[in-house]
Amino acid sequence: MNKQLETFTPLCDAIGKLFYPNVEVVLHDLETQKLVHIVNAFSKREIGDKMINDVKDINSLKEDIVGPYNKTNIDGKKLKTVSTILRDTNKKAIGIICINFKIEVFETMYDSLKMLLNIEENEEQPQALFSQDWKEHTHSTINKYLEINDLILEELKIKEKKELIIYLNNEGIFSIRNVVTYLCEVLDISRATIYKWLKEIK
Repeated sequence: MNKQLETFTPLCDAIGKLFYPNVEVVLHDLETQKLVHIVNAFSKREIGDKMINDVKDINSLKEDIVGPYNKTNIDGKKLKTVSTILRDTNKKAIGIICINFKIEVFETMYDSLKMLLNIEENEEQPQALFSQDWKEHTHSTINKYLEINDLILEELKIKEKKELIIYLNNEGIFSIRNVVTYLCEVLDISRATIYKWLKEIK
């Protein structure tokens, strides 16, 4: 590792320690084009791995801080990333620090807060009950959940279907008459399974 880069490893460790376990900090050496230090590794990258970015592209950047920008981790989880170019006393680029933040922790908090803030609304009869187009409302609610969690309906596993049912219950969908039968068709599960999951969350 470039000796000047070694001075940045305590900074990487400090950021990683403060935001553990949701932040991964990666230090790259531009001279060797390799990863030389990593904290809270959840991208499955290791010291000695070759850089993903092209050094030529890095030299064309006009600013030393890039991002924040969205990225997807190897496990499919959403990340918010910011990269910082490190320079020596002669302004020569010698390294890059990449900070990858798992944003699912905030998505979970958002869902929880939304659930709490909508308690009074969910206790009332949903407005969709007064509409003949309740199927469209149900499907729209399902699509909203899929979009938030970056999921595809046809690829849902049994655990994900259960989580979707819990979400729909929190949204008041089960106040709609005949919705269980409709959900059985959409999710390819039985009525008994749906009622079992609903009973577990009461």
